[in-house]
Amino acid sequence: MATEVSSPTIPQLQSVQKAMALPTVGAAVGQVGAFYTKVKGAHSLLEWALSTAEAGVVRAATTAAPYVAAPLVAGDAKVAAALDELERRVPIVTEPPKVIVETTKQAVLSRISPHVNKVYGARVAAEQRVASLKELSWAKANALLSTAYGQKAVHSVDAGATYAMQLLDHYLPPVGPQEEPSNDIVAVSNDPALHTVQTVGRLSAVAARRVWANLAYKINELRNSGVELDVRRYVTALLAALHLANVTSQQREKEEQDKRDKEKNTTESAPAPPPANNTEVTSSSPTTSNQVKSTPESKSTENSN
Repeated sequence: MATEVSSPTIPQLQSVQKAMALPTVGAAVGQVGAFYTKVKGAHSLLEWALSTAEAGVVRAATTAAPYVAAPLVAGDAKVAAALDELERRVPIVTEPPKVIVETTKQAVLSRISPHVNKVYGARVAAEQRVASLKELSWAKANALLSTAYGQKAVHSVDAGATYAMQLLDHYLPPVGPQEEPSNDIVAVSNDPALHTVQTVGRLSAVAARRVWANLAYKINELRNSGVELDVRRYVTALLAALHLANVTSQQREKEEQDKRDKEKNTTESAPAPPPANNTEVTSSSPTTSNQVKSTPESKSTENSN
């Protein structure tokens, strides 16, 4: 249908030719064209619709070509000059896409590698410092535990761990097949710090295993006996009991505080004790007339009378 329309030839744009000469643009246009051709040939309806649209675009361009020829030539010259300037400033645009990708990758790596190396070096230095500090601390702990007081402390830990194991065996015996932690503990003479850590760690592991194993055994025993244990109700009741105990404790503290405040206010508002008896003071202390009579002048006066 488009071939039947006689129209002047559309002028070839120099800028389009220069752009198509660039390997990247040519590869992109080729991929888009292949995808377009594939979509167009997928169905006869699509082929008819796209062919009609192509014919309409060509007819419109042919009709408008005489009117936009001069502006197109001017714009084409500017775009061609811009493409020439781009090729001069960035010669890599004339290279194939693989070369551009590889060059860009190398440029990015050259920019990022120094920073990555700095971060990696700082990380390695920090790990070395931590390792050296750990070794220093471990050596210091061994030095302290090698003294007389340190040996006493280690023996106390061993004795406490042995007693705790006896209590666990008595109150929380192993239930069923349980995998007990290994008894291989470093001797005190070889590494006191490691010996202490392994002893405490073994005790903690055994206690945790025994607690959970006995709890699971009791729950299974209740279920086998016909008592269904609702964990949510148990937790709810436990939280309610804890809340009640907390409220009761707060109420008791408040009552004791009110009692102390009341006693303090009663003590402050109590009347002062009465003063001593004034009559006794008056009788015991001499009067002014008696003091005057006791002087030598008063005695002479009395004798003359």
